Amino acid sequence: MKGTPLKTSVISLENVRKSYKEGFQLGPVNLEVESGRIIAVLGPNGAGKSTLFGMLMNTIRPDSGTVELFGLSHPRDEVAIKQRIGYVPERATGYDDMSARYLGDFVSYWYPTWDQGLYEDLIARARIDPRKKFGKLSKGLQRRLLFALALATGPQLLLLDEPTAGVDLFARKEMLEDIWRFVRDEHDWDVTERTVVFATHIVEEARRIADYIVLLSHGEFLGLHEKDALLESWKTLLVDGRPEENTPGVVELECGSPTRVVSDSWRDTAEALSAQGLRVVREASVDLEEILSHLMHKSREGRSVSRHGYGRDARLPL
Repeated sequence: MKGTPLKTSVISLENVRKSYKEGFQLGPVNLEVESGRIIAVLGPNGAGKSTLFGMLMNTIRPDSGTVELFGLSHPRDEVAIKQRIGYVPERATGYDDMSARYLGDFVSYWYPTWDQGLYEDLIARARIDPRKKFGKLSKGLQRRLLFALALATGPQLLLLDEPTAGVDLFARKEMLEDIWRFVRDEHDWDVTERTVVFATHIVEEARRIADYIVLLSHGEFLGLHEKDALLESWKTLLVDGRPEENTPGVVELECGSPTRVVSDSWRDTAEALSAQGLRVVREASVDLEEILSHLMHKSREGRSVSRHGYGRDARLPL
């Protein structure tokens, strides 16, 4: 009989920092991730995504702060932690001479929860010859093989660092669906829920499957944002007239006839505009890519109204 899954803290980072002699610094990062969520870690290349994953896997040691997974800490509880994690690194080393079949046999030895049937199904769907060596596979097939290994361990937490890098459009769609099903499907246990944290710089991947977004920019942690709340609170308003300075929620303003206003709190903005005697001619949603670009811009420039902004073709700066 299936029980009701318990909500637990899967990841807890407190004042975590990491610096390199080249001058790059990540943090401070303060982050709490509950079970049963899909978290996208978004940011341009070099933002610190892989450093964050390295600290979660204890391949990179933070300079300060505390890192806990399932209430446990590295290095004391490293084996117990890693037996509950399926991990796809940004770059895999040491696998080139191993076949898919050998890798499955090798990894299964360390995981009592290994699902051989799922592993065989995933590599068959990817059309991976189980006899072919890892180093002879294309980059896209290597990513799919690593993904299959991570899923088949039967983890409570999937950590995926750029899992779809080098993967074609149709394979990417399949992988995103597999990630979504991993968390959303009904399961045969009554202890906890499954959780996914995946790094990407492709906003569309986050839009499709993420519940929350961790935003990083050049080592700066810009918070944990609920995706649906962002999409609900941000709107573009076309206004008959020019709003006053410091109108609540306004992050971009293009004067014209009508004036285009981008707001991160559109109800507050609309109420203020009404009090100013201005009429909102039309409302429109703001796409996630533009929202994230504004958040990154705001972190660099401070809270000020942009008179030109990113416009409708905003992209994450790569």
